[in-house]
Amino acid sequence: MPKYGSFGPLIGVIYVNNTHCRFLVYSAKNAEVLTFHELKLKQIVHNAGWMEYDPTEIWKHTLECIEVAYKNLVILEISPYDIIAVGICSVRGTTVIWDSTTGASLYNAIGWTDCRCTSQLKTILNNVKYNVNYLRPRSGLPLSTCFSALKIKWLMDNVTSVPDHITKRTLCCGTLDSWLLWNLTGAESCGVHATDVTNAQYTGLMNIRTLQWDKRLCEFYRIPLSILPRIHSNSEVFGYVIGGPLDGIPIAGSIGDQPASLLGQLSVKVGQNVCSIDDSCFVLLNTGEELIESQNGLISAIAYKLGAQAKPCYALEGAISNAGATVKWLKEELRINPEINSNDNVVEVLNTFLGESSMISSSCSSSMLNAECGLAAKRSEITFVPAFHGLYSPYWRYDARGTLLGLTSQTTAQNVTQAAFEATGFQIHEILQAFKRDAVTWDWKNIKERLLFGGEYAENNSFIQFIADIVGFILERPQTTSPAGLGTMIAAGITMKVVDLKYAELAYMPPSDAFSPTTTQNRRNLLYKRWEYAVRKCLNWNNYATYETDLALFAQRERDPNLSIRRSLPGGIFLTTTFVFLIVAKFLKNKYIT
Repeated sequence: MPKYGSFGPLIGVIYVNNTHCRFLVYSAKNAEVLTFHELKLKQIVHNAGWMEYDPTEIWKHTLECIEVAYKNLVILEISPYDIIAVGICSVRGTTVIWDSTTGASLYNAIGWTDCRCTSQLKTILNNVKYNVNYLRPRSGLPLSTCFSALKIKWLMDNVTSVPDHITKRTLCCGTLDSWLLWNLTGAESCGVHATDVTNAQYTGLMNIRTLQWDKRLCEFYRIPLSILPRIHSNSEVFGYVIGGPLDGIPIAGSIGDQPASLLGQLSVKVGQNVCSIDDSCFVLLNTGEELIESQNGLISAIAYKLGAQAKPCYALEGAISNAGATVKWLKEELRINPEINSNDNVVEVLNTFLGESSMISSSCSSSMLNAECGLAAKRSEITFVPAFHGLYSPYWRYDARGTLLGLTSQTTAQNVTQAAFEATGFQIHEILQAFKRDAVTWDWKNIKERLLFGGEYAENNSFIQFIADIVGFILERPQTTSPAGLGTMIAAGITMKVVDLKYAELAYMPPSDAFSPTTTQNRRNLLYKRWEYAVRKCLNWNNYATYETDLALFAQRERDPNLSIRRSLPGGIFLTTTFVFLIVAKFLKNKYIT
């Protein structure tokens, strides 16, 4: 058995999300992040709703992050030769095409949130009679612009060199993990063109049961199978790094960012769920080996498959397009400070650990909680639906648009921020309710109503407290540097036989902060009703069916200021005559008795 330093075998993780590229080095012994380096990615926006990245920049940033982290190990007097494997974690759905003979990308990577394919989606929906679930039995996914298939089709139709590359069989297409893997393993000289089951599913072209490319799905989108990578499990040796400081080290794991977070939060038991809040928000429920076909607008997803011969673990997944991005929009576009001011008592309550929520009652009475101490007291009656580019789970409506209802002359910037925070809570609540409706055979009474949180915006205490109040759950926030990175490390460690799930549950479980709801169920029910009303407005914002009628009514009101009074006359006459009849009836009754 090889000898390692005091930290045991080390595993490196390449992690690329919507905003940053990172390389982290983990100790497989205790999941400690020994060092990491990150670089910010440039987001390229040519048109409204578009989101692109430079694939060459992503690759160069990856190399730089690896080199800096490697040098950091040397500075820390930790042997870099203890790194036994590398894992890849990336945001799902972001799509890249490149020339296999030169290694050059043929177009920018199209981000998963990019909605340039709306017109193509509209055409497809029209052809299938607006059945958004038309392909769900095969792919587990609804029809949406956020999955890769429509992006691939757009690239095939709009990049002039693509048809020629398809004919010559020199076109490679894949998600970010495939692009990184291909470059790590030698690129045009001997690059491995492969992906894993979690990233492959988000293309919309993989069969959810066979876990292989589905011929009928490819024919539906008219995408050739020859350009797609080979599908592997999450825990396999995909290839070996060629060149650089990690030369010769096996690439032993690859997994999408949200499934990696589920694994990294150690939610490996059926019924456990996690939520990641970054620019977007995802909520996943572990369903084990049971594949549940969602009837309520969720994604039937692959959570992970830890080995070529291992059985897949499935999940139900809800996707929210705007969470942290809404806060960013308030700050950058509206110049609103998204910080929530709260007094010391509230901050103390928000920062309590699990089991110490009794501090609420000791720091202030229930009346004070509603009047002064609780964040709920500061809330206005505003409802904000941030559907900037449509709504995802559970609606999957590309044509929805954002609404902000309840504005008054007393509305403040902080009120709008509060409504933005609550909007994420409302959408999480809808997903949690959809979980229960889909898993109808489960005994939900014995499943704890707790939700594990992670992600960049999970560090905002006020944000999480607002969500806890809306959802009505205890929210736990494990003190993990990067849940997705840890999940990737676990996947690679299982391949290298230095980690197993039972060991991970014992050795990697971190302490947690907890956030308890401070609102009543009645208050939540009222807020839910307002949210549902606002969503209906959001879904029908461009419905002009009653436009002419409303316009005529407004004009009539301007010409006749007494219209509302005259409209009330029939009702007034009815009430008056009814009252008279009652008096007459009583009089006649008394006369008859006498």
